[in-house]
Amino acid sequence: MSELLWDFSEKAEDKARIYRFYHINSKHSPRTQSFQAPKVNYSKVLQEESGYPVVAKVPYLEEITDNGYTLYQSLMERRTSWKFQRAAMTDEEIIRFLLYSFGISDKGQNTKTYPSGGRMYPVEIFLIPNTKINESSQIFHSDKVYRYNVFSREIEVVAEGEISKLDSLTSSTQIGTMSFADTQFLICLVGNFMQINEKYHSLTYRLIQMELGHIGQNIMLTAAMMKLNTVPLGGFFEDRVNQYLHIDGIKKQTLYVFALG
Repeated sequence: MSELLWDFSEKAEDKARIYRFYHINSKHSPRTQSFQAPKVNYSKVLQEESGYPVVAKVPYLEEITDNGYTLYQSLMERRTSWKFQRAAMTDEEIIRFLLYSFGISDKGQNTKTYPSGGRMYPVEIFLIPNTKINESSQIFHSDKVYRYNVFSREIEVVAEGEISKLDSLTSSTQIGTMSFADTQFLICLVGNFMQINEKYHSLTYRLIQMELGHIGQNIMLTAAMMKLNTVPLGGFFEDRVNQYLHIDGIKKQTLYVFALG
């Protein structure tokens, strides 16, 4: 018997109750924050010791020159499009893309190009390069899963990949008519709940969702600057993506996926 991919038996009002219940029960309270949340030294936020092989390191924003492209141009040109027709990115372009989207803009304070609750940066950046870029890049030169470490600025190899499975990761590409075949890479934003749970308690999920939005806009505007198309994806099969990334889906969960090309 084939796997059931769509279930139309659920009532919409039942789902509505779920998000209302979540919202009510995740409200922030003065007592939670003022009396229970521990103080944090923001310059020494918990950083996971990865031990993964490193293939490149992204510079600080102040170490590169501005290319003169304006925010107005990015806003005007930002589109969601499945037309992934651009030639493969160079390694220099890969580094610039990561720097603008996720990089450190103040190395003294370790602040990044997007805001984060308590400056704790619980969203991890996983990258799945596709065939087009594997064939030309010295950074993404093999079928692997990579992670941009938001603390060390290092691009790490974290797992084996399997490009042939990419189209099975989302409803648009497995059930629909779209394909990732011509993408440069997929970006998977993963929430590391243990990073901020002790401080923010029930507010944790809300803060991570906010951070995803900040990062997502960076991704799309940077892509527009670099003449790349993006597709922000909500209809991905979470368990399959988690398995592909080799994460447990409990302490860390995939919450947002972008196709870039």
